[in-house]
Amino acid sequence: MWRAALVALAVMVGSVAPVLVPAPARASTGVTTRFEPAPTPCRVADTREGRGIRSIDPAVFRVTMTGSCGVPADAAAVSLTVTTTRSTAPGFVTVWPAGTPRPTVSNVNHGTREDRANGAIVALGVEGAVDVYGSVPTDVVLDVTGWFIPTSEPATAGRMVPLTPTRIYDSRSAAGPLPRGGSITLPLPAGVPADATALALNLTTTAPNQPGFFTVHPAGTPRPLASTLNTDRPGQTRAAGSIVPVSPAGVTIYADGGGHVIVDVTGYVTGSSAPSSVDGLFVPVDPFRLVDTRGGDPVWPAGTIEAALPVTGVAAVAANVTMVEAGAWGFVTAYPARTGLPVTSSVNVSAAGETTANLAVIPVSTDGIALTSHATTDALVDVAGWFTGPAAASTLPPGANLRPPVCASGIGAAALTEFFDRGDPYTGVDYQRSIYLPDGRVLWVFQDVFIRSRGREVFVHNAGLLQTGACFQPLHGGTYANPTDWILPELTTRERRWFWPLGGEVGTDGQVNLVVAEMRENGTRYLDRTEPLGTWLATIRTSDLAVTGAAPWAAPGPDLTGWSITSDATWTYLYGQCHRQFGWTMFAFPGPPVYAHDLGCSATVTVARVPRGQLTATPEYWDGARWTTDRTRAVGVMPTLGRLINPSQVVFDGSRFVAVTKEGDWWGTKVLVDVAPAAQGPWRTVAEYTSIPLCAD
Repeated sequence: MWRAALVALAVMVGSVAPVLVPAPARASTGVTTRFEPAPTPCRVADTREGRGIRSIDPAVFRVTMTGSCGVPADAAAVSLTVTTTRSTAPGFVTVWPAGTPRPTVSNVNHGTREDRANGAIVALGVEGAVDVYGSVPTDVVLDVTGWFIPTSEPATAGRMVPLTPTRIYDSRSAAGPLPRGGSITLPLPAGVPADATALALNLTTTAPNQPGFFTVHPAGTPRPLASTLNTDRPGQTRAAGSIVPVSPAGVTIYADGGGHVIVDVTGYVTGSSAPSSVDGLFVPVDPFRLVDTRGGDPVWPAGTIEAALPVTGVAAVAANVTMVEAGAWGFVTAYPARTGLPVTSSVNVSAAGETTANLAVIPVSTDGIALTSHATTDALVDVAGWFTGPAAASTLPPGANLRPPVCASGIGAAALTEFFDRGDPYTGVDYQRSIYLPDGRVLWVFQDVFIRSRGREVFVHNAGLLQTGACFQPLHGGTYANPTDWILPELTTRERRWFWPLGGEVGTDGQVNLVVAEMRENGTRYLDRTEPLGTWLATIRTSDLAVTGAAPWAAPGPDLTGWSITSDATWTYLYGQCHRQFGWTMFAFPGPPVYAHDLGCSATVTVARVPRGQLTATPEYWDGARWTTDRTRAVGVMPTLGRLINPSQVVFDGSRFVAVTKEGDWWGTKVLVDVAPAAQGPWRTVAEYTSIPLCAD
């Protein structure tokens, strides 16, 4: 057995090659090529027999391709099936042009002692050879299915014609699974000429009867000693892509262990009757990574991501598509970006946590390629080259990749308490507000949020949740892996200058108008001596909750008008209060004395008003006798009696104004309920509840 050195890669995720920024793509051969299929798949190397290999170092061996299995001396690249077997641990195998630096890509990903097969298109390097690396000890088998010959002229035969990804056979809806040792012959797909020499196809099996393999070969030819797809236990879903030789009668698929067979086609290779053209010639390149989602959002269920190619004049790309640590059984479909989603698959996984790679010839649109996933997964796309020609036209808007909502068991108090205790997606939030939207959804906004993100917690100063029934969609800036503040992240310096959401309502403009406090830290540590600089007004689109703008709103100062917002039939009322936090006044709470809020202002709640839903209008303030635009004349309206009245929220319930106040903020032990017939009072306390303080120092 070939023994590859065990490699410890600190930046590895599972068994996938490490995340690195790829070098710009460059052609390995510098020429365009045409494809010549092997008469039948042919085995060129097998480490189990020590056949066709030459050791380069403990983890790399070299296989000379030219002169073996009919590969001509002038071949620039080869089409292979790469199979791993008897591996000692989860890992991956990379095949690349001999004598060049090993690229940060993988061709086959495998588990312990798994038999895995995948197609590969690889440019030839020195000695007309390829180098093969294994991240862990494993046996490797290479079968040749064809080669690419340089040409600087238009060609008839050997050109790839991309097709709309199409499913041409599915035994689940046809004759049923193939029996053990059975086979089926499929004719050439409709529209493919009789003298076509090869098909770009994806072979998938599901529910195989037992461990075994599948072999695809030209119909009417003897079955070769080669495999296209392998399984190693019952019930697996496996796929393998390849450029397979065909005959005028089509292709034959042999099932060693039996099972269902699904065949998707993405293109064909022309024969001698085709017109002469430069379209469809192949440009092999040093392999490079085009897509790696592990640094941001994964592809969410039913989500779509896109990638543009670094070159133009491309009709299809030859690439390895990898699902990395998938969240569940499922598949990914690769297809031309912004075109209809085909009923095909490009790579499949059998279970959660699995990592699988598959070769795909992906037709390209003017916007590149798209990946749509059935289940949550990270995705890699490693490019081996492309086929020349015009790209397909983009006909649809870009797809979306939305993180799915997280759902509670209900909307009652106990269910919501359990949901927030669960800590998904947020492990901690402060100062929540809830804003009812016209369609019945609820927008929650929070100050100082810890977001659960790829196994860690990330702190941001503001974030939201969109509640639809019992389900919640997280709202923040940045990506899933690197979340940022939702509102004004570009002006935020973490823990020095930031923005806290206050009250909000849907305005007459149909958008959520959210008042935001601009905060500054004057102390040496966060929340040592914090004060507001003023307020901003953020606008949030109700359809998708995108933040569409933010601008300074009220005059600077400690009176945060808009701390709490509610409306009656005529007016929108904005309650304000000082929010100088900590380090301002010594205050004897239960437990040891601490420096706390500025008691000179934090026990005073003022009220202003604007015409209903018009938060951009000039506010009028209650001065104790009348409404005035002179902000300096605003007076306290709540019955504070020396309380630290922070936080306090006010709601108009249709007949009266109700204020709910947690007295003493973190350290308080009371929740007070006050009611009033008018926004400015008079207020009276109607209920008092005992609350357990969360912090004592």
